[in-house]
Amino acid sequence: MLIELKDVNKTYNNGQPLHVLKGVNLSIERGEFVSIMGASGSGKSTLLNILGILDNYDSGEYFLNGKLIKGLSERAAAEYRNHTIGFIFQSFNLIQFKTAIENIELPLFYRGTNRHTRHNLAMEYLERLGLTDWAGHFPNEMSGGQKQRVAIARALITHPQIILADEPTGALDSKTSLEVMELLKKMNKEENITIIVVTHESGVANETDKIIHIKDGVIGSIEENLRHDASPFGGADGIMK
Repeated sequence: MLIELKDVNKTYNNGQPLHVLKGVNLSIERGEFVSIMGASGSGKSTLLNILGILDNYDSGEYFLNGKLIKGLSERAAAEYRNHTIGFIFQSFNLIQFKTAIENIELPLFYRGTNRHTRHNLAMEYLERLGLTDWAGHFPNEMSGGQKQRVAIARALITHPQIILADEPTGALDSKTSLEVMELLKKMNKEENITIIVVTHESGVANETDKIIHIKDGVIGSIEENLRHDASPFGGADGIMK
């Protein structure tokens, strides 16, 4: 089992305690493409932050690749993230004063990869995602779809075992949203990357193979999705513009 959570609880104490996750039990196998779906305030983003080792949990157990993730130092957590997990965010989280290729290279820079190697790898991913002509452009010169493809390339360049996508289509129109989800599906199938998408949109969730519903910090139904080939976005062909 790649990811296993056992009775995980999380409470924030900002004035009065807010019990965000309440005894979460969850298992995700290697190579799965799943969505965690819930309304705002359901606990889905907190759950994603715990899975991504961006936040600690209070009690319970979180095993990643069989290793108990608990109380890591920031340096150890960063090291683990950089070698295991890729992140995709709704707001892209690109550095505005860096070009597309420089943004994609960043994870390799933090790994200490030499400049020549990281440049060549970044160019490979730009080509794979249809962005070669945009290598030298800054984020403010690109469309939302192009920025999200840069963010996906940045997440993929370290060959992560897991990609965590937090509302990856939230800032995109429906056509571009479909194209992002199709790209994630392709990466899941071709490279066997485990992909976990957090969303409040049923249309996005229906593109994944399994839908995990969360409400008020509790995991509800887990739905094997047989409908994701019939896109609720209405269909779109081609590459994101």
